[in-house]
Amino acid sequence: MCFARFPWLQTGEDRSLPLSFSRFVPTPENRSALQAMRDLAAGVCAGRWQRVTNPLFIHGPAGTGKSHLVNAIIEEVTRQAPQVVVSVLQGCDLVRWTSEPADSGSGPGDDVAAMEACDLLFIEDLQHLRGRGGQPANLETLVQAFDDRLARQRPMVFTANVGPGCLVNLSPRLVSRLSCGLVVGLELLQAPSRLALLQEKAQRRQLAVSRDVLAWLADRLPGGVRALEGALLQLETLSRMQAEPLDVEAVASHFQHLAEATRPSMERIAERVGSYFRLDPRQLQSDRRHRSVLLPRQVGMYLARRLTKLSLAEIGAYFGGRDHSTVLHACHKIEGTIERDALLGGTVRQLHAELA
Repeated sequence: MCFARFPWLQTGEDRSLPLSFSRFVPTPENRSALQAMRDLAAGVCAGRWQRVTNPLFIHGPAGTGKSHLVNAIIEEVTRQAPQVVVSVLQGCDLVRWTSEPADSGSGPGDDVAAMEACDLLFIEDLQHLRGRGGQPANLETLVQAFDDRLARQRPMVFTANVGPGCLVNLSPRLVSRLSCGLVVGLELLQAPSRLALLQEKAQRRQLAVSRDVLAWLADRLPGGVRALEGALLQLETLSRMQAEPLDVEAVASHFQHLAEATRPSMERIAERVGSYFRLDPRQLQSDRRHRSVLLPRQVGMYLARRLTKLSLAEIGAYFGGRDHSTVLHACHKIEGTIERDALLGGTVRQLHAELA
């Protein structure tokens, strides 16, 4: 927990500068969330509490810009309206609310005081909140604080890697409150947006590199912003080591093993899917066709096709010796289901983001 001003999380090209709105690269995948945060900052700075969206829920996989946007709005508010008190809590901070026995003397006291005293409240990474014994976290104290802040027109911003409806670790009462405001999603950057981000950040770093080189990286290093920024740092180092300007061949020889290393193994995919659905990974390779195993197995096949270079036959062979047509059917089924089923869609996106 912290108030008003705090050490900025830095991942960008100049660590002496805060993560501001001006340094956030807008793309089709993040533009709605960026506008929502800008509108909130403008309303808070102007003191128009009654016109501010409340609550605001921002969700998306790791590396899509949630933390940057949180830092940006805090930077904007503390610079333009220093009288506004800001409090930031992490989902992991609130775990003890449900993990400690009621009579232990340990509770949410300081956190509740922070929520009551501040003008603008952020709670990040709600996916880390879980109740005792694997049950949904009730967090009645948070529900009451939520209702109190709503009545006083004091804005709240929440972040998670999935939307509120997919946070099965939270109680229905809490989920309903998180869903009652504006919910905006951030998606993983597609290749054109990854290229635009690389070009923008290379220009800020004054890194002379051709568009072809950046396009090669954008096509082969899918994932979040952090991976792309790491690639730029390596490009910078490579450019110092070579007298000639970097070309695609030179960059490819350096990055090819990294691109391959970022691809998860079948074992890792099976372990993560099994863990999420509370199954032994070996069950995904068994002959069982019960829904409790069939659906996770199909999710595993879908993720393997998206995240590896293996053929359909190779994926099928891993999942119990099934043929390529079975894998293709599973992929088509998951693709169709996630368009209709928000909960499964959120689960698949979360697993994809963790494995990518």
